[in-house]
Amino acid sequence: MAIKLSKDACMRAINYSNDAREQLMTNISIMDNNVNSQFSGLQDPSYQRYLELSEQMQGMLKQIGGKMDSISQYCQSVIRWIDDYSGS
Repeated sequence: MAIKLSKDACMRAINYSNDAREQLMTNISIMDNNVNSQFSGLQDPSYQRYLELSEQMQGMLKQIGGKMDSISQYCQSVIRWIDDYSGS
């Protein structure tokens, strides 16, 4: 079975990963703003713990966003490889 690489498939993957990363970062910001606006000034220990866990979750989501950047970079390198070896 042969693997067929195409610039078009790579470009679609780049676009999908960029769009997903942007949506993820937007949603993280919206969630953070909504929670903070609802509980601003609250000093309850349970809320403080929630904030700590929320920060950890946001960190993990940002790592996922970084992985999406890695996908885009990898696809760019595949496109360069295709160009180099196809003489384009």
